[in-house]
Amino acid sequence: MRTKAPVGFIWLLITVSFVAGVVHSENDTCLARRTLIAMSGTNEEPPKGLMAADFRVTVGGKAASVQSATPADHPPRVMVLIDASANQDQSTWAATEGLVDEFLAGFPGVADLTLITFDDKVLQVVHETDRGALQGRLGEMFPSGKRESDAGLGDAIKKANDSFGEPRGGDAEFLVTTSDQVSKETVQALSQQRAAGVRLFGASFDQSTHPAPLPSDVYMTVESYSLLGAAAKASGGLWVWFDKSRQDATASAQNARAAGKRAATVVRNYYILDLQLAKPLTKPEKLKIELAKSPRGDVKDSSFYPQDIFPCQ
Repeated sequence: MRTKAPVGFIWLLITVSFVAGVVHSENDTCLARRTLIAMSGTNEEPPKGLMAADFRVTVGGKAASVQSATPADHPPRVMVLIDASANQDQSTWAATEGLVDEFLAGFPGVADLTLITFDDKVLQVVHETDRGALQGRLGEMFPSGKRESDAGLGDAIKKANDSFGEPRGGDAEFLVTTSDQVSKETVQALSQQRAAGVRLFGASFDQSTHPAPLPSDVYMTVESYSLLGAAAKASGGLWVWFDKSRQDATASAQNARAAGKRAATVVRNYYILDLQLAKPLTKPEKLKIELAKSPRGDVKDSSFYPQDIFPCQ
């Protein structure tokens, strides 16, 4: 099943994504949980003044108590993973550069950013707190002569996991790939990220695993049937697939830049909710969040997606 989104990445204009990161409480029942909610106000910044009472949360249909609602007080740590393989043709590489450049431009001048490039293995790892310096490094990059492989993608994700170290609220990974093929080891690495509360966002230029034709006026869709798309959704992130067979280079570059800009908005702006569940979980349940009508805050729009929440291990 997949959800189509129109040109310009409109689904990110209105999205509110969240990751149900498990917080293991000190008590035996494990009722304390933490949920990260990304949202955008009319100025593409987090809405101001929202409080715990402004959110309604249910788990398995039963109300959960919102103990606190805290806006982000610092930019999130972000890992940017880029396929720099020979799978990138001139048009795709130009779109990738525009996508990532706009994504990086959405963060403050001083931020915690790491760039990881890969083909059939990890090529380089660049950590910068100066966003402009990282954008400069991006402009110097070009595809290598080797093909991307699922092993290279897996190594890059593992490297990102290692680089994150101790999890922090808001951690995110932004992946750009030309292949949706993933190994068992990669799936395990993505599961570890999800358990740690890392949100996965990204874009795919893979043309091999999407045989169904799209309408001529739709070039991007949110995918839920690929493993990477499913991993992004499960983490509270989002995934977009570019159908480059139906648009010229100019349209591709414009759509990619719009996608990067909106992705940065969703990754950067978030609230952290501390919850108290009504009872211990014995099986996975759906966590649902609604924003109550309130004079506080200025939310541009919102769309809340039920997310799986699991019993403590």
